[in-house]
Amino acid sequence: MKFIYWLIKIALLFVVLYIGDTYLKGLGWWSVLICVAAFILGTRLIDKKIEEYNKQYFLKRLPVLAELKTGQIITIELLNGQKLANRVYMTSLNTEILISAEPILTLGAEELEQAMEKTHWIKLKKVKRLRLRPKI
Repeated sequence: MKFIYWLIKIALLFVVLYIGDTYLKGLGWWSVLICVAAFILGTRLIDKKIEEYNKQYFLKRLPVLAELKTGQIITIELLNGQKLANRVYMTSLNTEILISAEPILTLGAEELEQAMEKTHWIKLKKVKRLRLRPKI
């Protein structure tokens, strides 16, 4: 996926430079500014589309992600068979989630530093199953 992503960006750069070289020769340095602005806008659009695609893909594969709230207890089963039970969900990005071995929201400064060593980012592409702990 990253290979295709960078290939699209490089192709966009060459297209923008070709258009700038062919049609904007009379503008001088303004053509360079126009090309750079077009490239930046184009890459931002590509980035947004890829983020939307990743979000839809992981929500379809792991529907529990939509319901997760900070501080909930979860069990994660990885593709390699490893099971991370009774972990605290902290936050997530497009392709990763942050989990902790214990809640760190109510700790003091010193305990917080020690607890932060027990936090891990887990890539969602390595997650096989994600379950919430049932409420008692």
